[in-house]
Amino acid sequence: MTTYLERVLEKLSVPRVSFSHPEIQPDLVEELLGVSDLTLADDRGPRVDCVRSLLLLQAGEFERSHSIVQAMSGSDPAYIHGMIHRVEGDFSNAKYWFRRSKKHPAFIGIPIDPFGITDMVENIKGKMPPETTAESLMTEFRTLLAYLLLPPMEGEGEEGR
Repeated sequence: MTTYLERVLEKLSVPRVSFSHPEIQPDLVEELLGVSDLTLADDRGPRVDCVRSLLLLQAGEFERSHSIVQAMSGSDPAYIHGMIHRVEGDFSNAKYWFRRSKKHPAFIGIPIDPFGITDMVENIKGKMPPETTAESLMTEFRTLLAYLLLPPMEGEGEEGR
């Protein structure tokens, strides 16, 4: 049986590079805005907001994705905030938010460099990304999403994520 999230991920098989690539998915955006927290991410408290923001970003809804993480603090929303600014082409602001997220725990031991990915995206200037850039973007997205869906560690505060 396919879960709701698996169905969503099938629709997000191409990584978001810019406002225009890939095309915005308005039906998926509406679906993501209407789905319950329980269905989306097993009602994981503030992390469900990060999951929703990340998925909205990938589906092409930048304003709502941005408004969700802008109202939050911690490493998770800061990292997503950086991804949003990278997509909009504000590369220096993206790097600012990546610095605020510090070395995000989702990527410890994994060769994901948000600054390097940002430079790759900046260099393609909104065009179709080369395979290495697309792979890096998709790995970054999938790894962060998997991390956000992990159960919280005992004693972990909401601000710590």
